[in-house]
Amino acid sequence: MKKSDLTGWQKVCAFTIAQNYKSKGTVIGLVLICTFILLAGPLLSLAGGSKIEEVVEDLGSCKIENFYVLNDTDIPFDEKKFAEEHAQYEKVNFVTSVADEESVISKMENGATKDVFMHIHGKQKAEGEDEEKYRIALFRSKDSEISSMEMETLSDSVRDFFFESRLEKSGMTEDQISMMDSDIYTQTIDAKDISEDKDDDFDAVTMSAVIFYSMIVMMIVLVSSQKIAVSLVTEKSSKVIETLLLTVRPLAIITGKIVGTMVVLILNAAIMLFCGMISGIITTAITAKKFSSVVTEGLINIQNSGDGVEIDAEAVSSLNFDPVRIIAGIGIIIITTVLAFVFYSIISGITGASCSSMDDLSNASSFIALSSVAGVYLAMGAAMANNPVLTEVSYLFPFSGIYTVPVHFMFGKAGFSDVLILWAELILLTVFLFRFAAKIYHVLVYHNGERLKLKNLLEISKSQKGTV
Repeated sequence: MKKSDLTGWQKVCAFTIAQNYKSKGTVIGLVLICTFILLAGPLLSLAGGSKIEEVVEDLGSCKIENFYVLNDTDIPFDEKKFAEEHAQYEKVNFVTSVADEESVISKMENGATKDVFMHIHGKQKAEGEDEEKYRIALFRSKDSEISSMEMETLSDSVRDFFFESRLEKSGMTEDQISMMDSDIYTQTIDAKDISEDKDDDFDAVTMSAVIFYSMIVMMIVLVSSQKIAVSLVTEKSSKVIETLLLTVRPLAIITGKIVGTMVVLILNAAIMLFCGMISGIITTAITAKKFSSVVTEGLINIQNSGDGVEIDAEAVSSLNFDPVRIIAGIGIIIITTVLAFVFYSIISGITGASCSSMDDLSNASSFIALSSVAGVYLAMGAAMANNPVLTEVSYLFPFSGIYTVPVHFMFGKAGFSDVLILWAELILLTVFLFRFAAKIYHVLVYHNGERLKLKNLLEISKSQKGTV
């Protein structure tokens, strides 16, 4: 390959950019996406504002006015002690002399929207079970103002209190009660994993990030590289490429197509980012003042609810996030995405130039689609399995490494050496493909006939040994 073989790539680049924005479909699509970005945040904040406000206001609050209790057991339910241990229920009117379930439920269905009825059943066998158990049933009216969240909180509080009451009735000491009330969980650990410090929540976050990132990058790489192949086939069939060949070299065409498409991607991303910033500013202006007071009130309610829930500001700052690593990770994501784009674009350029019609292209593009899907599945499988060997394989295999390594580096699970190995693999493969394209591309752009398969491309490369 000579330097003169790239002469004129700037013209192809400018031509590609101009053709992209001359396309009505492309422009309309970009306008629709930007409009959606601009309106999504403000509209969602307005449409969902009331629901969010209701949920936040329910945090730690209590709308119950009357609490009817029917106890069919010999274990007392001390409402005073219950209210003392759960401060949010201190203003509730407890009625523990209930003798008839039907009359209370009938009363609740006739407009008692702030009442709750609790029936504590004695030991009995549940359907499908052999062991006898106590059963606590909680009722609210169909049109009740008491939310499901508040009912769940009440259910948990009543269950725990009834358990403590059973232990006290048995005559157990506080130490014995504490010992009996302690939660127990079992865990099976492989010997090789004993020395590893695993955090299930952190692994779940990493897995979600890998899946989300894989989907985004795969769409960017596939759609943009496919545009190059489609553009080449279209220009070959419309004789536009013959006009380009009058002023530029064949290899300059694929180079200009790659650079031009990359410029279009960057411009589109910048436009969408700008629209997102405007949408964020508008959404913040609409919601910040409204929800700041509501959230604050909800947090205060939780703090004062008496359930032992505390908001610890220091806990937030203790999360293991390294700002430097996150910033470096963003840079690694950008560089890796660019390298992956160039790699797939060269393959698309060769694929497009080897075809003379769109029908041929649909069959020839299978390698790009299959390799991308296989890489995504391997990356997602490694993230879900959380197996060190499978994870290392996904790092070393470039088709999956482009989806796994950048995210794992940002979360501290991959080192910079893994990033360098991935980059080296992508660069070497790209250089090899570019040199291969340099040998055969001047033949491909003039080809007009049946689709050239890999066997044909290798034969052309062998016959052009002295051209690079």
